Amino acid sequence: MNNNLAKYLSLWSLAALPFTTSAANVIDPTSAQAIEKILSDVNSPDKPALAIVALKDGKVVYEKAFGSANLEYKIPATVDTRFQVDKMAWEFIAFATLTLEDQGKIGLDEDIRKYLPELPDFGAKLTVRHLLSSTDGLHSYKVLKSLGGWESREPEQYKTILQFIHKQKALNFKPGTAFSPGGDTRLVLLAKIVEAVSGQPFEVFCQDQIFTPLGMKNTTFVSDSGLPLANTAVPYRAGEKGAYRADFGSGIAGPANLYSSVRDLSLWRAHLSSQAPGVKAIASKLNTPVRLDDGTIVKDISSISNYGQHHVGQERGIPKVYMIGAYGGYASSIFSFPAQRLTVITLSSGLAYSGSYGMRLATVLLEDQFPEPASIEYDKITAVKLPVQQLQKYEGSYWNSVRALAGKVYLKGSTLYFSRAEGAEGREMIPLGDGLFQVKVEGDDKFLVRFVASEQGLELHYTMSGSDPSVYKSYKPTTYTKDEQAQFSGTYYSEELDSSFVIAPGPDTLMATNLRVGTVNLTPRSRDLFAGDRRFMAGVKFMRGKNGEVTGFQVVIDEVRNLVFKKLRTS
Repeated sequence: MNNNLAKYLSLWSLAALPFTTSAANVIDPTSAQAIEKILSDVNSPDKPALAIVALKDGKVVYEKAFGSANLEYKIPATVDTRFQVDKMAWEFIAFATLTLEDQGKIGLDEDIRKYLPELPDFGAKLTVRHLLSSTDGLHSYKVLKSLGGWESREPEQYKTILQFIHKQKALNFKPGTAFSPGGDTRLVLLAKIVEAVSGQPFEVFCQDQIFTPLGMKNTTFVSDSGLPLANTAVPYRAGEKGAYRADFGSGIAGPANLYSSVRDLSLWRAHLSSQAPGVKAIASKLNTPVRLDDGTIVKDISSISNYGQHHVGQERGIPKVYMIGAYGGYASSIFSFPAQRLTVITLSSGLAYSGSYGMRLATVLLEDQFPEPASIEYDKITAVKLPVQQLQKYEGSYWNSVRALAGKVYLKGSTLYFSRAEGAEGREMIPLGDGLFQVKVEGDDKFLVRFVASEQGLELHYTMSGSDPSVYKSYKPTTYTKDEQAQFSGTYYSEELDSSFVIAPGPDTLMATNLRVGTVNLTPRSRDLFAGDRRFMAGVKFMRGKNGEVTGFQVVIDEVRNLVFKKLRTS
């Protein structure tokens, strides 16, 4: 038996509770029936746990758990069952920070070295506000961990993250001048600042200031996942033929490793929506939009939009604030509709994505309030007829250096198609005029592509429902023969990580191998630019010397924009 699974089992006899539904359910019978139908496919003891709660005006209107918290012993899930909630923990880190700011103990525009003087001076002021806004420019510890093959346990990782920061040679960008969709080291530093200012370990501060006062008995930050935790759903991943296997995920840093239940999270959301003294001001600050130092509001296509670490978007014409997370076999989601004062939270231990259940439940409760249809009516869009010669000018390959993603535009007959995945079938593009196209997708999200001429060539600007554009630059695809691939062969070393990769030609691509990391396959995109099949090396740009010789490579992804591996000379 899996050791982690055994630890979970040993504590269940102390914490297992009967199958629970909420007595606070005040939904009309027709809506209740529709919700039960939506959730019927998880209502089985042979399915992993799923717990869901809906709040209207800060009060629970629906609360129920389905499936088994432990499939082997068929232990039923309850609304008090704990789940790892991944990114939903970020809001608590922000709240703790803003609580101390409200008390006058933290200044958002103070240099973080005021609170953590042991951190290096990067030559630019890095503030608490930059950390809250993901405009800090620090390397991602998760990417560094992957590149270095670092698999230490959480308490050790927590310390090692700070060591990585000390070794960072330069920031990804000057703080406040750019936004990092995947920034995560900042969260560790925010927790460290809370510790330094409060004089308490971060998890103790949250317990004393948030969880205990609100009666959140099943919510805790865990700094060592090797320790057993009572009343916790075993996380599963669906395998072949529908069989489930336990998937506890790999170790993550303590400040982000939060376990909670839907009942506890409903207490938390009710607290934020209350008018209690001292709460309203902090809750309001959680909704502060993320901005660059020049005042520009960041509207990223999918990452955080506010200090509460949630994304702000729309659902069928209604403003929506949400966060989605996944870790191992756990999946979590929260969808809030501020104007309708409705929030739905879904936690599961056997889905890659739990949000579909929460959104479908919310749709039932809001059905008569959506000003727009569930799907865009593309037949009502007036397309501008363009000659084939004009459409052919847009054909080609495009690369997004921030997210290390490739895009392709191709013509089939007299219609353009756009694809973001290698070999995937493209989506039809409806011409709207002046280089603007609408991409046909299922659902209500409005995806637009605009072609923009630049000095470097044609650019493709991709937006979703009014977001900032994700910029893809055109490039000419390159291939290398076996003999040409040999120029990249060698050992590459990063002093910052004390880690190396051996690069050699493979059957079809270059192979970058590290004994602790494994092998990353590198496929050429343009001259010296390769795309890796692992996220932490999704973009690799080789560097050359004065005579054209390969001298190293640079990892080019959002989270690590200037990390260099130098090619070692052979004797």
